[in-house]
Amino acid sequence: MPRRGRRSVGTALIRTAEDLALERGIGRLGLGVDDTNPRAAALYRRLGYAETGCRYVDRFTVVDDDGSRREIAEPCRFLVSELASRQ
Repeated sequence: MPRRGRRSVGTALIRTAEDLALERGIGRLGLGVDDTNPRAAALYRRLGYAETGCRYVDRFTVVDDDGSRREIAEPCRFLVSELASRQ
């Protein structure tokens, strides 16, 4: 995969996921994006993903280098793309 700056890797990853979904007969793909990651949201919109209006809080646990556990809660939004329109 030729690299043309930071954009090409993210685009290639999303397109690969879309191709796999299409191979499996999935015509609609959704993804969540953290509100603090506007660059990712912009990438997804540029690739044809649309805001759904669905908002949620993604909760997960991380373990720090010292072994302590922290609970994280990040506000997110959900975007979808109609993959069938790509064919």
